[in-house]
Amino acid sequence: MTLKNKFLTTFCAVLLLLVMFASCKREAKVEGQIPATEEKMTLSANDTTKVMDLMHQYFDFLLKKDFDGAMSMIHQLRNDSLLEADPEVEEHYKMGMKLMAPIRYEIETMIFETERDCLVKYSGVLFEKEGEYDNRPNKMFYAVKPVRMNGEWYLTVSDKDDMNTRDSKIVQ
Repeated sequence: MTLKNKFLTTFCAVLLLLVMFASCKREAKVEGQIPATEEKMTLSANDTTKVMDLMHQYFDFLLKKDFDGAMSMIHQLRNDSLLEADPEVEEHYKMGMKLMAPIRYEIETMIFETERDCLVKYSGVLFEKEGEYDNRPNKMFYAVKPVRMNGEWYLTVSDKDDMNTRDSKIVQ
């Protein structure tokens, strides 16, 4: 790959990322916030394993480009009810999934606070670097919010403005 092609690839990836972030709409919804009085949850190794299994199942759908399958795993949490993703949210997520086609996914960080306040940050590797001096950015970063309801774990959309997890214990 020539230097010009490398530059164009990197430039397009960065431009696409900026367009995707700019298209996100901010919504200030108080109804979905967890009360400050909610206690920290008890977390076991089984919980971590279940969330990791969900994430790997989600990654499998994405790698197979089965975006409908991947979206079937993503829910929205409203007033303690687990709902399918709104069509607008589903369309936004699918657009991002289709535009960027990572060759693999990696879990970066898992944060567990309460049953309704967890976060999994993960990356999608877009291409392999061509050596140790290849300084092109090759990762996109994403997040989902696992929630535990009635003892079962589900993946929900992540709100980029959510500050509930800022002081959380990080589990890796």
